[in-house]
Amino acid sequence: MIRRTFARGCACLTLGWFAAAPVWAQDAGLYDSITNPDASFVRVIVDPLGIGAVQRTSFDAIESGISPYVVIDAPGEVQVAAGSLQGSMTVEAGQFYTYALGADGTAKVITDTITRSPGQADIAFYNLSDIPTADLYVPAAKAVAVAGVAAGASGAVALKAPLTLDFEARQGDTVLGTVNGIDLRRREGVTLILRGTGGTYELRANANELMQ
Repeated sequence: MIRRTFARGCACLTLGWFAAAPVWAQDAGLYDSITNPDASFVRVIVDPLGIGAVQRTSFDAIESGISPYVVIDAPGEVQVAAGSLQGSMTVEAGQFYTYALGADGTAKVITDTITRSPGQADIAFYNLSDIPTADLYVPAAKAVAVAGVAAGASGAVALKAPLTLDFEARQGDTVLGTVNGIDLRRREGVTLILRGTGGTYELRANANELMQ
């Protein structure tokens, strides 16, 4: 049985027929080290091997195209760069942000949905292609996890963890790209990005990271 609930813009897809291990007190997650309630978190998404920056932290030749989240200690204005583009954003305490370079050569400021749920993994799907809208599909569940993500935008879903799943980016019934064997971990996240133009597309996945 598949049940969908929607809250604060996040589609929480519960795959009831997947058995999940119990949540033990000693389980550790990516976001467990976050102790400053005033901190916010900013990253950049560029083309693979591209460059970017958040405040004074520069990233050269980012292999996946996804930088780690940089910790911003207090709310306020943050300077960012993606490739040759530069911009700024105003951040709020406890929020996660992405400065993403789209297929049209522009950059968008996106507020990410991070639930930090003790029994789930956060999945972000970015459509950085020229496809007007795309879906993130889970073949094992025969279900759309994130629907109708516009070009230059993102959507999010929280999935029960731990799990290992394959994902597809789709336009209707057309498969645009596939990633296999993605490990989902409690209180951690994975970002999937659809890239491409002119009929050539790929889907890539990368685990979320915090800059240490």
